[in-house]
Amino acid sequence: MNRKMMKKKAMALGIVAVILAIPCSAEAQKKSKATGQPTEIYKDARASIDQRVENLMSLMTLEEKINQLRSQLTFLDQYNSRDWTVGHFRNIAHFMHNGPSGSASAKACAEAVNEDTKKSVAANRLGIPVLQHGEALHGAQWGVATCFPQSIAFAASFDEDFYYRVGQVVTKELRAVGVRQVYAPVVNVSRDPRWGRSEEGYGEDPFLNARMGVAWTKALEQGGVVASPKHFVDNYGDGGHDSYASGVSWRILREVFLEPFRACIEEGGARSIMAAYNSIDGIPCSASTKLLTDILRNEWNFKGYVVSDYGGLPGVHSTHHLTSSSLDAQVLCLDAGLDVGVGISKRDAYTNLPELLQSGKISEETINTTLRRILTVKFELGLFDNPYVDAKAADKIVRCKEHKELSLEAARKVMTLLKNDKNTLPLSDKTVKRIGVFGPAANKINTGDYSGPSGGNNGELIKDGITPFQGLKQRLQGKAEVILHSGNTDVSSLARTCDVVIFFAAIQEGEGQDRSHLNLPKRTMKITDANGQVVDTGGKQTFEMDQEKVIDELAASGIKTIVVLQNGSVIDIRNWTDKVDAILEAWYSGEQGGTAIAETLFGDNNPGGRLPVTWAKHAGQLPIYYYIKPSGRGYSYLDDDGKPLFPFGYGLSYTTFEYSNLVIPERANKDGNTHISVTVKNTGTYKGDEVVQLYLHDEVASVARPMKELKAFKRVTLQPGESKQVELALPYRSFGLWDKDLNFVVESGSFEVMIGKNAENMILKGQIKVE
Repeated sequence: MNRKMMKKKAMALGIVAVILAIPCSAEAQKKSKATGQPTEIYKDARASIDQRVENLMSLMTLEEKINQLRSQLTFLDQYNSRDWTVGHFRNIAHFMHNGPSGSASAKACAEAVNEDTKKSVAANRLGIPVLQHGEALHGAQWGVATCFPQSIAFAASFDEDFYYRVGQVVTKELRAVGVRQVYAPVVNVSRDPRWGRSEEGYGEDPFLNARMGVAWTKALEQGGVVASPKHFVDNYGDGGHDSYASGVSWRILREVFLEPFRACIEEGGARSIMAAYNSIDGIPCSASTKLLTDILRNEWNFKGYVVSDYGGLPGVHSTHHLTSSSLDAQVLCLDAGLDVGVGISKRDAYTNLPELLQSGKISEETINTTLRRILTVKFELGLFDNPYVDAKAADKIVRCKEHKELSLEAARKVMTLLKNDKNTLPLSDKTVKRIGVFGPAANKINTGDYSGPSGGNNGELIKDGITPFQGLKQRLQGKAEVILHSGNTDVSSLARTCDVVIFFAAIQEGEGQDRSHLNLPKRTMKITDANGQVVDTGGKQTFEMDQEKVIDELAASGIKTIVVLQNGSVIDIRNWTDKVDAILEAWYSGEQGGTAIAETLFGDNNPGGRLPVTWAKHAGQLPIYYYIKPSGRGYSYLDDDGKPLFPFGYGLSYTTFEYSNLVIPERANKDGNTHISVTVKNTGTYKGDEVVQLYLHDEVASVARPMKELKAFKRVTLQPGESKQVELALPYRSFGLWDKDLNFVVESGSFEVMIGKNAENMILKGQIKVE
């Protein structure tokens, strides 16, 4: 660039700076008679939110407006680069769980966030507070927050009411330190367990995803924390690859992948949403007008704001190559409806808006529309009236006795029994006097991805968390000896000295850790560079043994052998499943999971979890899910019957249940819920939980429909011999479909109603007419 051109550019930038510094409307020049200063209605809590927003906007310069569209993340060692003028910031407490002295206290985290907010308010001429955001998939991810079971585990609970209670507790712990927005829940329907992030969501079924997503969203939003369901939409591609281009049709997007997001917006009240990295029909989600405006705002009446994923906005240029420059990518995304550019470290996704305004590529009207959405939420949250928290109270709220007890209750609820030959479980502490404990997950707190203070799978930072080995020792104190296998001890020799052996298995998975096969790993895999993985999400499980070989040796010893799985997605277990006596799926069951596992193995807790996924026999069956549409030929392979090892909704119990008296009205209710009831009786000798599952099949439709779809479920607890009439409610929408023109309609016709124990075991059936 020559001197003349440089001089012209400098002059142009100077003009931009002057323009940006001028308040943006004539209203800003109106003076108060009492003070002679511009009126500041936005500071008056008695004024309506609309009045406060419009008044504040009238006082803001263009530069101040643009800053509210920006977000920043800085790690602890980058904090000196903090830009105090941006409107959104990844709360610094998020990174205070791995300091040189261990986890910071809740009080210290609250003080740090307060101080950051104070500096932000001071740096803004009009005192506009920053919105502190973070993560909260299964607990508040900062400091010493309580760590609950992973999202996929809660899906296995099939208990949305209980999940809502957990969400309320997590919300309290978020607010205790000043975090007012979280990038959660993950409602990406996962139909391929090779996707490393399957553990973060709620499995394969769109209805189950919607119900659990709504419960978490409601708990957050009703508690004063903005929920941002993510990743909008279909965040993995063929082969289970994270953030690959979506290859599904708009019909499948409508029927499956968009539905949980719709529910979180319309029913859950989410005030934000995160656009995904991937492209849909050739357009990156962050730049998709069809997704961010046509569907989200025009169809679903979404009033909140859309955030990009970290680095997602510049990726429109640098990754997807839709534009020849990053400036054009910013124009494309802003026009499509992306409100906040979430940047990584010093990279701010909406860096060039000032010069784009000056060049006329974007308009002030577009900026104002976006700004209005953001400021409305900030006023709704009360940030202008009370931007700080009581740091002294934080330690009394976070990790209090009630919260840790709820974490234990949650861990009990998610336990899912997959195999129990000859009633091997529950074990008896009257007959079992020596237990051998084996496996890479035996003496670790396995919490999975996005676990914050837990330190991932190792859980080394939870001072009072319980590993499975510790849980067994506590449960059997004074009753039995629990021996932890070390690498120097021969497996078979130790096993033959025990009454029972338990192997705790684990896998390597997580963000940036997609799998190409499903077997138990023999060694720790090297994690390849994953774009977008910008925080320590956990996933620190290491492997120093051939797990399948050890299981074979244990089973060959002739000693009763139990395998406990701690994972977030399907494992290929066919090589050894017939050799062992029992298999318990414990998932990533949180900081108290070790206690819950021990209680379940010895009958203090009856497992009531059910699989939120179809459990494939091997990777060759993938993708596999239960709600398939009719085939023109068949459902098997040349060398495989096509059936899963375990169906969706499957799970065993220590007791038995009987179903009877299915009551179905003749016609569906157009104006509200249709109520269907069934009687369930506990016919066994243990108190237990049963998950009643209702599936529908549209017998004749204008487009091909799945052979069955889950439309209602309810988890009930029954004492031995007790019966309950279980009522299931079906909204009129349950009978709807997307027609050939992709309009959502309810067609007249007849539906088959099926009550089942899982997707392949229907106990009672009936019919209902729909008009």
